[in-house]
Amino acid sequence: MNLKKNISTAIFSFIVLLFFVGCDKIEPPYKTGVDCDGNNVGDQVRKVLLEEFTGHQCPQCPAGSEIASDLKAFYGDRLVLMKIHSGYFARVSDGMFSYDFTNPAGDALYDFFGITHNPIGLINRKEYEGSLLHPPGAWGGAISQIIDQGPGFLIDIHLHYEQGNLHVNIEITSLITCLNTYYVSAFLIEDGIISPQRTNNPNYPSGIIEDYEHTNVLRKAINGVWGELMNDDTISPQDSFNHDYQVQLDAHWVPENSSVIAFVYNESNKEIIQVEIEAFFN
Repeated sequence: MNLKKNISTAIFSFIVLLFFVGCDKIEPPYKTGVDCDGNNVGDQVRKVLLEEFTGHQCPQCPAGSEIASDLKAFYGDRLVLMKIHSGYFARVSDGMFSYDFTNPAGDALYDFFGITHNPIGLINRKEYEGSLLHPPGAWGGAISQIIDQGPGFLIDIHLHYEQGNLHVNIEITSLITCLNTYYVSAFLIEDGIISPQRTNNPNYPSGIIEDYEHTNVLRKAINGVWGELMNDDTISPQDSFNHDYQVQLDAHWVPENSSVIAFVYNESNKEIIQVEIEAFFN
């Protein structure tokens, strides 16, 4: 009996030793029920950004924009659209296409992501089916794979506009514990710009829609193309970050049609974790 007792005691002691050895191998950062992208945050919802690269001299782009509009109608406030005019199809020419939609921020994004044709889009700057760039037919699938994940962050945008000057305050609250480095980006967009658009729609024999309404047009990067560092240390739930900016609008921009988009992205891979949009006037 003593032999059996001794054997049992030895086995128990060995198991306890393994437990403590195993515990010594646990290394930070420690997780607390959520992952770094915030996939378990209760009743909070993620919003998704579709960055659509387009151009007023792109005949196939109106069809792409229709798909974006249909997705917006389906997802509502959970989908944010930003249209970036850059590249060959955004070129300015004499006559009907003399309006310049381009800007330095759009050109920088166009070059960085290696855009070669339009329409093409980024969905939260995340890969889908092995690609970072998606044609319109893939936008719905790319959105559906992430729309039901947790947001990681809450973003509140506060705007004060007066006589061409805009004050932007962005408040960010963390819902996660993570060691990743995040940046906050802010962009100004404008709706309701009436200007000609090339099309391959047979209902327009001239190949031009003269009174086309351009929506969600990128006008300006508020805090630079790549934004501003948000954290340089581990973040925890309820950590808050506050960013203030002053922006001067060009004279021909219409404040009543303008909004600010703000998002938080992972510095290592540029993936957007959460996005928000706020109109100048609600």
